[in-house]
Amino acid sequence: MTRPAVAERLTVEVPPETAWAAVSDVRRMGEWSPECRGAWLLGGGLPLRPGARFLGRNRASWLPWVTLCRVVAAVPGEVFAFDVSFFGVPLSRWSYRFTAVPGGCEVTEEWHDRRRGLPGRLLTATAPLLTGVVRRRDRNRLTSRATLVALRTALEAGR
Repeated sequence: MTRPAVAERLTVEVPPETAWAAVSDVRRMGEWSPECRGAWLLGGGLPLRPGARFLGRNRASWLPWVTLCRVVAAVPGEVFAFDVSFFGVPLSRWSYRFTAVPGGCEVTEEWHDRRRGLPGRLLTATAPLLTGVVRRRDRNRLTSRATLVALRTALEAGR
């Protein structure tokens, strides 16, 4: 995978395993993210393992949309990552890395843009009409930071 288009990190005063357990329960992402409203698991339960699929529920402005996601990495306390597609067209890879630091862990959220070729260009061109987001990289930088701050607040409060 290439260098991430967006990478944000912050320190959370919980063990890496605690932060990993929260993030890898993708149904909870809507508690922290300004854009993701949560997820529906497709077969199987938690913890999610590589190959597991889920539908991501999203909303940035007036129109909600759903993406198909497939877990590509799931190592408790270390990494959780998934690929996102829309009608079979690759969109992105989201990854979360957890590194132990004194008093807790550093959580890094990364977004890799996977839109390529004609299908990717068509989605990039039409996405603002569907999502209301014109500058996806800038939007993801803002929402990643907001997500991590909200995650830290919830985890440090014991939720």
